[in-house]
Amino acid sequence: GFGIDITTDRIPVRPGAHYMIGGITVDQEGRTTVPGLWAAGEVTSSGLHGANRLASNSLLEGLVYGASAGHGASLLANEIADSFHAEPIENPEVSNGSDHLDLGDIRNSLKSLMWRDVGVRRDHHSLTEAVDAIGTWCRYVLPRQFSDPQGWELQNMLMISRLMIQAALERTESRGVHLRTDFPDIDEANWHRHLTWKRKD
Repeated sequence: GFGIDITTDRIPVRPGAHYMIGGITVDQEGRTTVPGLWAAGEVTSSGLHGANRLASNSLLEGLVYGASAGHGASLLANEIADSFHAEPIENPEVSNGSDHLDLGDIRNSLKSLMWRDVGVRRDHHSLTEAVDAIGTWCRYVLPRQFSDPQGWELQNMLMISRLMIQAALERTESRGVHLRTDFPDIDEANWHRHLTWKRKD
């Protein structure tokens, strides 16, 4: 398909991001800080993998934590009367505006930016460049209300990207899969800990 004869040619490889080491804080049963919300697997920050996940361990994490979260959530659901009615979320102060956003273009640009500036090797310069670019996109995308999943996904991608960059800027050391070329050593005295952000209302 790519003009490569796998019997004689070298096969090009490169690293790729395929797992988030971090996410929603949960307890051992998968309970979050939001009442009634349970989570398991890659979306969580269980602390199970440390700073570098070993191959296939995510499958076991999903299996064990998923069973635990499912059990806990089902027990809670049995205690609650089945009369819940979700109200639609409306914010009259937010306008979608008349200008068109090319969500696919922003999404592709965001992926390229994160690979280039927040990928395998990072430094203060690349991370601050990423902050500036994402800040611009956030001003246009985050305040909007979208009626399709593509818009919601882009909003989530932007928010997660901002958190990743902020954590990478703040952690002035290298540890596990986090490699700061301007801080190449592990700093046990100051950074043997997790970083947690809470949203302000």
